[in-house]
Amino acid sequence: MEIPPEAVLVDTRPRAAYEAGHLPGARHLDLSAPRLRLREEAELKALEAGLTDLFQELGLRSPVVLYDEGLTSRLCRTAFFLGLGGLEVELWTEGWEPYAIEREESKPERSDTLARLRRDWLLTADEAARHPLLLDVRSPEEHQGRIHPPCCPKGGRIPGSRNAPLELFLEPDKVLKRLGLEPGQEVGVYCHSGARSAVAFFVLRSLGVRARNYLGSMHEWLGEGLPTEP
Repeated sequence: MEIPPEAVLVDTRPRAAYEAGHLPGARHLDLSAPRLRLREEAELKALEAGLTDLFQELGLRSPVVLYDEGLTSRLCRTAFFLGLGGLEVELWTEGWEPYAIEREESKPERSDTLARLRRDWLLTADEAARHPLLLDVRSPEEHQGRIHPPCCPKGGRIPGSRNAPLELFLEPDKVLKRLGLEPGQEVGVYCHSGARSAVAFFVLRSLGVRARNYLGSMHEWLGEGLPTEP
């Protein structure tokens, strides 16, 4: 992968791995954990303001190249937040390892970057409920409501959603045919916390599909008391 000389590097691996050796100048950032309620306009504005603070503190500006040990949900959810805020993002999943020799923490200069939400990347719960083609990238057992994480009161799926387990997206050359999708088509994706669906989002976007990620996913959906199947 050819990295633009002006690119900002972001390491999304666990901090211990970053400290053991990272790419020169790379910032450490992992946004796989934050779970936000994003249903009202005020909540979207608050996210935009929070991303502006993050971008400026870490000196982030376009383009940003994020790397990790493969196409992890940690990498993709972090990249999704940065891209959602308007940054141009690229994923580097392999080949960076020989250059990860820096051990000193990066001390970036503040930037003046302002976040501007890309609403065409995001689905809110209300938009997901109305979306005509919504893919659930969780396991079949989760989609059928037979298992669920302990943080959720019950299992189930968003009514009308189709199951497309994450494993399908790990073979990008086959995913469109398997799912009956075409480039240019708009598709919504969700999972439990918007992490696995972020992987599907970037795979679909790379194939020309206008994917939108329901970031809150089932964790928010159930917390809001919205209806489920079965």
